[in-house]
Amino acid sequence: MCIDANAAARHQARQEYLRKEAEYGSQSLKYWNRETSAKRGMELAARGFSSQLSNDYQRALYTAGQARSQYEAGYAKWLKSKGSVDEGGRARRRTTGALELLRAKGALQNAVQNEFGANMQRRYRSRLIKMQGIQAQTRESLGIRPEYGAPVLMPPSDRLSGALSIASQGLSLWNASSSIRTGIGNWLSPTTDVVSPTTNLLTSDFLSGTNFVSDLVPYTTNPLGIDSSLTNPFSFEYYNLNNQ
Repeated sequence: MCIDANAAARHQARQEYLRKEAEYGSQSLKYWNRETSAKRGMELAARGFSSQLSNDYQRALYTAGQARSQYEAGYAKWLKSKGSVDEGGRARRRTTGALELLRAKGALQNAVQNEFGANMQRRYRSRLIKMQGIQAQTRESLGIRPEYGAPVLMPPSDRLSGALSIASQGLSLWNASSSIRTGIGNWLSPTTDVVSPTTNLLTSDFLSGTNFVSDLVPYTTNPLGIDSSLTNPFSFEYYNLNNQ
């Protein structure tokens, strides 16, 4: 099986994918927890807004009830102040109190109208702005959703480069072993050393440095020309020569 040249890059991509998944899961869990708190905050703000509107309406109704009670008390007082029954004729006194009663009734009606009209609208806008401010702060504390980001790309497997690398290493080892075998073979094989005429005492070139008798005396390690069979202890000639 060939070695994958991109094995390290693929392993790094797997590690990056696992790290990205773990980080995204952690950020998602934190966001979900904040979302739960934000939802409760939104509901609490809406409930407070509704409760305040109900209180304002109850206040307006109470004001209207007080106005009607005051009108009722004023009307009863006015009837008692007349002291006579209205028979449809002209009044005997200059003032009967009807004008003051009418003015009081108008003032009470204006108070009730303002309580259910402009005052109610002003309170409503104030409550609405307060609720929207609380909801905006709650939404800001929630933050944005976690982003996964760009996907992690997995590099393709490259076994061809691995095979070529193994082949190159094998060829390098083969060349190295061939060089070692050649060196060992040259060291073990016998060689003939040539003796320079200027260093051979048996030639006249030792003194003159010339080479005119080089054809007469071979410049080898055996300048006397003795047969190798006479110097080999394992040969028959050497045995016969020593037994004479």
